[in-house]
Amino acid sequence: MINIRRIVPTLGLATALSGLAVFAVLAQDTAAPAAPAGAPAWHHGHCGHGGGPAGAMGMALHKLNLGADQKAQVKTIFAGEKSQFEALRQSAKANRQALATTPPTDPGYAALVETAQHNAATRVMLEQQTWKQIYESVLTKQQQQQIPAIVAAAQAARESKMEAWKAQHPQPPAD
Repeated sequence: MINIRRIVPTLGLATALSGLAVFAVLAQDTAAPAAPAGAPAWHHGHCGHGGGPAGAMGMALHKLNLGADQKAQVKTIFAGEKSQFEALRQSAKANRQALATTPPTDPGYAALVETAQHNAATRVMLEQQTWKQIYESVLTKQQQQQIPAIVAAAQAARESKMEAWKAQHPQPPAD
């Protein structure tokens, strides 16, 4: 005789196992390809942005194959700027949280928007100063000349990935 107390747990277990098997197959099909040999260990591949210690700047520096003394100089420059970037990041985070909870009709809202604009401008200026210092004091003339080709190759790779994604994910026609 079939016992309902045995059938229900057995069906539940079978369903869970089959769901797990389907998940494993789907995860295997959509898994990211392995990083090529020699790829930087810190690259995370977030949406095509350069990963690593300094974003796109770090990606370009990595591709230049800097010498040990150049790497030490870059680390020193980054260490010198770290406190400024951290303070700016904290300010921007607090400001974003305040903006998210403050209605636009609040009298202090305009000051929050102004602070957000100031934080963004300051970040861009700090990044530019850091890059200029590295460019002028660390990189050789030959390495400086390689940068445009590295940037162009990265842009072409991003565009290629975007086109491949668009081909796999067709968008409905706009009405």
